[in-house]
Amino acid sequence: MIVGYFRRIDSSETMAPAALLRAERCLRIETDAPGRREARSALLADLGSGDVLVSPSIAHLAESATDLLGVVSRVHRAGATLRLAAERIDTSIAAARNALVAVAEYDRRQQDERRRKGRTEAELRGAPLGRPRKLDDVLLRTIREDLAQGHTYASVARSVGVHPTTIMRMVRRADGQTEG
Repeated sequence: MIVGYFRRIDSSETMAPAALLRAERCLRIETDAPGRREARSALLADLGSGDVLVSPSIAHLAESATDLLGVVSRVHRAGATLRLAAERIDTSIAAARNALVAVAEYDRRQQDERRRKGRTEAELRGAPLGRPRKLDDVLLRTIREDLAQGHTYASVARSVGVHPTTIMRMVRRADGQTEG
């Protein structure tokens, strides 16, 4: 069965992608709003051997080259193939699959390089790396006092807004013990 899918790129987009999919003889057409993927996930789960998934373009199917590679992988695990109309890519041809894998690998390398560059720039600016701490030394003293007064880890965690395990870890670290 030939099925179609497109994700609206923005809310002002017309139904031109649906018309293109009807012209491609799609018996079932699914669509998602911008930033959503529920219909795509359901459609990928329903694909079977011999099915063909058609999308108007890469932009209408995936958010990145890595996301595209994940879709292609799911399609092929189901025994189906993928056709991208605008790019004229048909994954029933091995060369097209190899090209998509190469593009996704390039995308991953570019993301890694941008991430590395951003970290380096942040370090040069003196910005602290990582997630900011929720608990500081003043709060730790208050936590210890609450625990000494007989409060449970869970009640202290609720009052601070963290998980009880976070409280336990903080107290252990402050006491110089190692986590087990």
